[in-house]
Parts: sequence; structure tokens; C-alpha cells
Amino acid sequence: MKIGIYCSLDAGAVKDRSIEYIGVDQGVTHLYQQGILPIIAIGDMDSIENKQLLEKLQVKLFSSIKDDTDTALAIDYALDQGYDEIEIYGVTQKRMDHFMAVLCLLEKYQDIKITVYDQWNKISVLNAGVHYIDKGDYHYFSVFAFDESVISLKECHYPLDHYHLKRSDPLCVSNQMNDDYAIIENNQSILLIQSK
Repeated sequence: MKIGIYCSLDAGAVKDRSIEYIGVDQGVTHLYQQGILPIIAIGDMDSIENKQLLEKLQVKLFSSIKDDTDTALAIDYALDQGYDEIEIYGVTQKRMDHFMAVLCLLEKYQDIKITVYDQWNKISVLNAGVHYIDKGDYHYFSVFAFDESVISLKECHYPLDHYHLKRSDPLCVSNQMNDDYAIIENNQSILLIQSK
């Protein structure tokens, strides 16, 4: 079961209008602007400008002084409701500290299918295995290890064969697919970033 989470920053239009959405702070506004009524609003609501939008919604209000980010609270809510696939919008621009927190969440929840979108990027985790990555709208792809992983890259400009990729190694940035897909094989979870 898939759900979307739209957070405070404007990340453009959602990719899948057929699913339900959680609005996080100003993300409620971004969803309303796309004609989407969130099933719930979650957060401390410190960034939402039009508080009247909350009147029609179920709201899970938190103090701004807390141990989790609003995004983490929204993910926890989605998982508690039985969702096992999550699309996240509005977390990758301006506040780099919040973006780093999202990367921590991707690592923490690497067994859950979570994809982060903005106007230029698609970010996800690839668990151990062989993956066929469709080019879609994205020109570049990069992979990064959470700890370390042995990876092979095929059908791309810069192939690798059983390369030992460590967390501190930026070798696999800005690769390109030869045609419409690339093949990535990895023995541990890695972070995949596809960029336009």
C-alpha cells in the first residue's frame, strides 16, 4: 500500500495522483494547490501560512520542541497505518540540515520502499540485489554506499565490475545510461540518486 508525504518546500507536482497524501506543515498548502485533500496534517505547523486550511482536516499537532522531525513523524504515522511504500516531496531544497535528516531516515528505513522527489531528482534506496533502473526523465544517476557495498554497474558510460564502494567514496557520482536503463548489482544497501 502506497502513500505520499508532502512537506514544507514546493517540490512541484506529485507523480502519482491516485494515492492518498499526508500534508506536513506548508505541504498542506502545496497539496491543496494541486487539488489534493490530504488525509491528515502532521507537524508543528510552524511554516503553514494559511491555518484555515487545517479546519477541514484531521490534524496531528506536535510541539516545535521535540525529538523527531516532522518528516520522521509523518513516516512513522504512515508505517503505523500499514503503508509499506512512501513517496516524499518537499524536503530537498534550502535547509540542508533537514535534507541530511531525510538521508538519515532513508538509511534508517532502508527496508521500506521510500522515494524522495523534487523537480530535478529522484532519490531511493536499493537493497542488495540486481536492479534494472529505467532512465525515465532522468539524465544522470549516482550511487553512494551507506557503509560499504560491492557493486557492479552495466549499460552505462562508466561501468564497474565488483567494485568495493565505501561510504566516503564519491567515485560513482554523475554516471549516465547508455540507452533507456542501467543495471546495478550490489551486495549491501546503497543510495541511488537520479537527476535531470
